[in-house]
Amino acid sequence: MDDSIPLKGPGKSAAGFYNLSQRMNRDVTISALNVLHPKRVLDGFGATGIRAIRFRLETGSEVHVSEINPASLRIIEKHVSMNSTDITVHAESFAETSRKIPFDYIDVDPYGSVVPYLDSAINNVKNRGYVGITATDLSVLTGSYPEKTIRRYNSVIIKDSFKHEKGLRLLLGYAARRSAAVDRYIRPIVSFWNGHYYRSIFQVLSGSMGADAMLSRVEHVNLHDLIGAYYPSREEGPLWTGEIEDNSFLPKMGRPDDEGGEKFLALTALLRNEDKSLFFTDLQDVARSKRTDVMGVAKAISILEDAGFNAFRTHFCPTGIKSNIKAMEVFRMLSDHSQRQKQ
Repeated sequence: MDDSIPLKGPGKSAAGFYNLSQRMNRDVTISALNVLHPKRVLDGFGATGIRAIRFRLETGSEVHVSEINPASLRIIEKHVSMNSTDITVHAESFAETSRKIPFDYIDVDPYGSVVPYLDSAINNVKNRGYVGITATDLSVLTGSYPEKTIRRYNSVIIKDSFKHEKGLRLLLGYAARRSAAVDRYIRPIVSFWNGHYYRSIFQVLSGSMGADAMLSRVEHVNLHDLIGAYYPSREEGPLWTGEIEDNSFLPKMGRPDDEGGEKFLALTALLRNEDKSLFFTDLQDVARSKRTDVMGVAKAISILEDAGFNAFRTHFCPTGIKSNIKAMEVFRMLSDHSQRQKQ
C-alpha cells in the first residue's frame, strides 16, 4: 500500500482515506464473494481503490469502481497501475455507474448513512444479484437521536442493551421496505455489527408476491411481550424480524489468509447463533431484576443445557444468551435460579 495514503479510523474522512478498522468488513465481503462468484462487481465508493483491487485479485470477478472526488480518482488510478489490475474506473457517481451497467454485486460503503444510495443499489442490481451495505450512523440507528431516527428511517428505537441487534434489524427493515416499493425483496445472507459500523450482504429478487411475503417480516416489537415484564411496554420499529443470516451459507465462507483469520472465524461462529431467536436474554438485566450479581455466560449456558435446552452466545452483547426456546422462558429460568442463589 502507498505510504502516502492517510490512515483514518471511524469518524474521520479524507480524499482516498484507508480505514484500517474496516478490515473485518473487507474480509467478510471477499469471503462471501468467493462463495457467490459474481461475474461483474461494482465498488460504488472507490476511496483508495484498495477494496476494488482486492475484489479483482482475490475473487477474479470483473470489477468496476466509481468515484467523484478528483483527488481520490488519482489515488485509485495510481494503485490500479501499481497492482497491474484490469479494473474499470468510472469518474462519476455511484448512481450513474449503477444505472448504466448490469451488476451482479454492488458494494455500498459510504461515509455515514446508506440511505441516499440504497435505492440506486436495490433498483439497479440484477435480479437475484447481491448488495452489500455498510452503515456508520449507529447513533441514529440505535436511537441516540430519536427525531433523526424517525426522520431518516421512519422508525422508533429505544437505546438499551439490545440496541445493536435492533439497529441492524432497523437497517434491514428499511432496506426491505425500499425494496418492496419497487416490487423487489431481499434475502440477507450475512449481517453483523463490528465496532462503529453495521454490515449486511443480501440478495435482491424481483416479484410482488415475494415483496408482500417479505413485508410480513417487517414488524413492530415490544420487549415486554417478547422477553418479560421487567421491560416497559413500548412499541419499537418497524424492524426486520426475519433471519439476518443464511446458516447454509456461513460455513462455506473461508477464512482470510492474514492475521485477521482468527477474529474472522470467531465472528462467523457467533453469527451462526443469531437466528436461534429474535433478541436475546441479557444477564445484566436478569441480575437487575432480582438485585443479584451478574451470572457468568458459561454458567447461564450450563443451567439451560442441564434443563435440556440449547444455549448460545451472541455477538450483539457480551452478556447476552440466545436459545432454542423463547427469550421470555430463558429470562424466567435464569431469574428463578438467581433468586434461589440469593436466598
